[in-house]
Amino acid sequence: MKSRSVCVLAVLVLAGCGGSADNVATDASSPEPEAFSTVQSLMPIPDTPAASKAALEKLEQQYSCQLPDDYSGFLHSKNGAFPALDCITFEEGGRKTASDVFCFFALDHSQPGLSMNWHRETFSERLPKDTLPIGRDSGGNLWLLSLLGNDAGSVFFWDHGTFETVDETDLKSCPKVASSFTEFRNSLGAYDPSVENGSIPSRYSLMAQATNGMVKRDPSFSTQDNPDFVWHCDCDESGDVSMQFVQYEIHAIAAHTCGYTRLRRINGMIEEGQPRLPQ
Repeated sequence: MKSRSVCVLAVLVLAGCGGSADNVATDASSPEPEAFSTVQSLMPIPDTPAASKAALEKLEQQYSCQLPDDYSGFLHSKNGAFPALDCITFEEGGRKTASDVFCFFALDHSQPGLSMNWHRETFSERLPKDTLPIGRDSGGNLWLLSLLGNDAGSVFFWDHGTFETVDETDLKSCPKVASSFTEFRNSLGAYDPSVENGSIPSRYSLMAQATNGMVKRDPSFSTQDNPDFVWHCDCDESGDVSMQFVQYEIHAIAAHTCGYTRLRRINGMIEEGQPRLPQ
């Protein structure tokens, strides 16, 4: 099936923050969304101390495993971060696509959107066995580190909004993105519009355009200043997409089939399945 054109409408929803809804129209066919940042560095999460040796040992005891040296060293020196060059390209369903690494999670952080502990507890029944959530994209999808087995040390992309016909707990359902945490970090770069390759927009493209739309309305807007909010993708049966900036904690707890999955189904990239409905 040929890809349909997609109209994007970015909607800012500041639930619980006293904000009103702002509508920002953007064009999904625009040639190149601006990257979230152009400075090549890892920006620390404010007021987040490095993970202690005792904290890392406790984490390993809880999982009955040994963390890969490169990831353990990262937590010990950085304990989470915002990557400035945040785009990563990978294969999903036989096609090239991209998403962002909004943040690498911090151990024992108090804010849900930045906390490894909160994600481990919240998604404990949904994640593949022997994996650790080490970060997320701006849409609430997770980057998982495999801890045991043949893929130990590898990083995978976990889609939070699949159909019920997809077994979320099976690591085979998740695209493998890198063979190590170091490779994963080194794969981050600036957005490359050639990733789109005539297909539906990548997650990165949709979220970048939604973010840029908000920045045009409010130059002070920053997703990093709102780590407990996330871009939610919705899609109607005509293939039109809307992006909403919603409270992450509520978004994550309510298991659902997201609009990006429906968009892929409408464009013939995946088979239709039973939707996951929020409880």
